[in-house]
Amino acid sequence: MSRIVIVSRRHDKLVSTVMKKVPEAVALTNFKFEIQNGDVLCWLPTVNEAVDDEVQELAALLDHSLFLPAKIVMLSIAGTADDATNQQLQEWYGKQATQIVFAHQYAIKMIDEFELPYTIVRALPIISDETTLKIVDEGKPLQGEGIGIAQVAQVIKRAVTTDDFKNQSVGVAP
Repeated sequence: MSRIVIVSRRHDKLVSTVMKKVPEAVALTNFKFEIQNGDVLCWLPTVNEAVDDEVQELAALLDHSLFLPAKIVMLSIAGTADDATNQQLQEWYGKQATQIVFAHQYAIKMIDEFELPYTIVRALPIISDETTLKIVDEGKPLQGEGIGIAQVAQVIKRAVTTDDFKNQSVGVAP
C-alpha cells in the first residue's frame, strides 16, 4: 500500500475530514520531507496561499528526492480551467480574484510539467454544509455558491486512492 502524504497549511476542517476518509494518510504542513517509494502526494492549499511560490518548494523537493511520487493531487480553485466568469470569480474570491487565479494556474502548469501522474481538483468555495456533488470537466461551467467540505473530501479520497482522474483537472460543484 502506498503512503498518502497530505501537505497543507490549512487550519480548517478539510484536512481532518480527508484524514477521516483516508485514515492511513499522514499530514504535514510543508514540503520538507523525504518522499518514499510509491508515495501519493496530496496538496491542499487554501485559496489565498502563495501557491505560485509553494509549487517551487514542491519542485525543489522533487529535484532532491531519491524517489518521485506515484501521483500528485492538488486542490485548486474554480476559475483555472475556463469554468467560471469574471463576475463569479469576483463574488467568490474578491478583488484579488485575478491574481489568485493566475497563481493557481501557474502551480497547475508546473505540476503538469513535472510529467508525473496528477489530478487537479477544482472546487467552488468550500462550505461546511452538505451539498450534492457533480464532477465537471475542464471548460464546462461550475455553478453554485459553494461545495460541501464532505463532498470535496470524497473527491480527494477518490483521487488519491484510485486512478479515476489520472492526468485530469476535475471540477466539483453541487
